[in-house]
Amino acid sequence: MFQYYQPTRIHFGAGSLDQLPEICKRYGNRCFMVTTPDEPLQPLYTRIKESLTNAGISVIHFDEVMPNPDAQMVERGFARLQKDPCDFVLAVGGGSSIDTAKSIAFCNGLEQIDWDHIFSAYGSPFEVYPSYSRQHLPIISVPTTSGTGSQVTQAAVITRGKEKITFYHTDNFSKECILDPELMLTLPKRMSAATGFDAFTHAFEAYINPRASHYSKMDALEAMRLVVENLPKVMEDPKELHYREAMSLADTLAGRALANSGADAPHPLSEIIGGIVHMTHGEALAVVFPPFIQHNLEKKKAVFTEIANAIFHSEDLLQPFTSFMESISLNKKLKDFGITPEQFAEIKASPILDHLPFGTREELEAILQDAYE
Repeated sequence: MFQYYQPTRIHFGAGSLDQLPEICKRYGNRCFMVTTPDEPLQPLYTRIKESLTNAGISVIHFDEVMPNPDAQMVERGFARLQKDPCDFVLAVGGGSSIDTAKSIAFCNGLEQIDWDHIFSAYGSPFEVYPSYSRQHLPIISVPTTSGTGSQVTQAAVITRGKEKITFYHTDNFSKECILDPELMLTLPKRMSAATGFDAFTHAFEAYINPRASHYSKMDALEAMRLVVENLPKVMEDPKELHYREAMSLADTLAGRALANSGADAPHPLSEIIGGIVHMTHGEALAVVFPPFIQHNLEKKKAVFTEIANAIFHSEDLLQPFTSFMESISLNKKLKDFGITPEQFAEIKASPILDHLPFGTREELEAILQDAYE
């Protein structure tokens, strides 16, 4: 017995951004647009605002999103929406922008955000919860990276203090998303590798999770295949649209798999790292993934062999996986990213390690230790 839920309408293909005004009109004539302030994306933001304005849709632009969005930043966006009420929220950017947009839309209509309640009450990806706010807003997502899959998941990751905490709700699913691979053509190689590897891990962890179903496994296998075949090519030729199309497909398939199966140890371990030190989510995943595989070769032998056969055409998983990591310049350790012994000690001391269902503290610390050096 299993469940599979994916309510987001997906508009895929080069040039599909042109459909945005028509899509937005379904949800109202006042748009709350959530983005980073990144200079390279300013022409895209201008293009979107002009297209919506020309269609009779007014735009309130909140552009204060930073990587690993924190609660205070979300509250600033929430306050702006209170001041300038809108009909829907439009997220343009990577996972940080989409997670921020989800959180703001989720709380619309309330006087304030009760983070303690949100993080304690909405902790399961698979429960069907009542809405936190009856006035929560619909979300439209336009990703500019191929990795987080956030446009098709019910999860929002918010940093509070030094902890990255995820809350889940079906209200967080985008009503519609536009996957236009032309928007990824200018993504730098380092971010292409990090976000692309993030998509691979979503698919890998969803596949090995005990909640995996026939449907989610199909999504996961195809996502892994597309990443392994195309991400090294993106690194060689970032301007080739065909490779970017393949990565956009992989990103969304992996997100669907993750939303319906859940993750494994690498994701919470990477979030512990990301809450303490400044690293991209994909790079934090990259340092923990090889030791995670190494430490689980016997425990998860059967499912690892399935992936090795299907994706790498091998009986062995670790060696071809390591070669793949080298091909995208991510076969690295925490030390390679400048993480100090003091910072690493803080990572290993995280109380979250005592509560993860993926292994004992000792087992998880051993993975982290091998990720460090």
